[in-house]
Amino acid sequence: MHNFIALIFTLLMTSVAQGQTEQSLPINKQRLIDQAQGWVSQQTAVAPEQIEIAAIDRRLLVPDCGGDFIFSFPYASSQQTIKVKCPDTGWQIFVGVSLHRSSKGFVFKQDMQVNQTVTAAEVTEKTFDRPVKGVVTSVEELNNQSLVRGVEAGDLVLKRYLADTVLVYQLKRDILQGEAIRSEDITKLSMSQPRTAVDQRFPMRLISQSVAAQDLWAGAIISRRDLSVKHMVMMAKTIVTRGQRLSPQNTELKAYYGKLPSDALLEAADLNQMEAIHTVRAGQLLRSSDVRLMSMVNKGDTVVLNVGSGLLNISTTMIALENGKLDQQISLLNPESNETVRAVVSGPGEARGL
Repeated sequence: MHNFIALIFTLLMTSVAQGQTEQSLPINKQRLIDQAQGWVSQQTAVAPEQIEIAAIDRRLLVPDCGGDFIFSFPYASSQQTIKVKCPDTGWQIFVGVSLHRSSKGFVFKQDMQVNQTVTAAEVTEKTFDRPVKGVVTSVEELNNQSLVRGVEAGDLVLKRYLADTVLVYQLKRDILQGEAIRSEDITKLSMSQPRTAVDQRFPMRLISQSVAAQDLWAGAIISRRDLSVKHMVMMAKTIVTRGQRLSPQNTELKAYYGKLPSDALLEAADLNQMEAIHTVRAGQLLRSSDVRLMSMVNKGDTVVLNVGSGLLNISTTMIALENGKLDQQISLLNPESNETVRAVVSGPGEARGL
């Protein structure tokens, strides 16, 4: 106990001695420190009271200098050391410098939970006596930001605590497969992006254009794989047999839900002059692999061959020697001269000269 009391007394006396030393620096040394702080302040734009000159060591003896000291940074890449020189006597020394730069940032006004959106109303600006790495320095940085971790009042608003806010959709009730999801069936939740999956981030209109791809339960966050998206595609209205021409009488544009094949036919124009390669059942989605360009001319057909254009157009009746599709070259026979010519199929029963 006596040893402990003695130790406390020694520490107190040391502290008092140090305080007296700081308050009673030699005039020359205090003059050097004051001038150094003023010069460094001009060079760095840091307030003098935030500049510490390492010149209080009692072993450092500063001689009397008739005029002002001259200061410089001896190292171009550093402001942690200054060179001090007395021009009257030639005395010089290198002295350490510590810059305590202040900075501004924000702290939280209140406790907040994960996923809460952070706005200017939840934070307050604060000045720090030193730079703080990673702190938010402007309210603009809080735009559309939410917390990735919980915080307490007084905590620094650090960038690593924040992330972009995204909307996700939570079901209020059970939804059966194939059932449409209405706006009243969901709750919109704002969540921090890292706490959501990629396929949970999509616009609301996707839900309005879809039905449930599987049974879904109340409380679940909807993802893209939970939705069968609506597509408008061409479908067979009736059974279409192999070789039968596709037309408005046996096809229609209809809604299709689910993953769309890459070769799905999406409009009636895709079926122009097409025939079925194989039998297609009623209600079946039509694909490029189901159809082919139909023949405009069949072998043995009578074909009108047009040569020239406008008033100089000459039409001749010919006999097809082979089948031909639109824009395909075929051989034609002139029955009067028994001459064979090549022509390009231009339509049903028609061809134009090369």
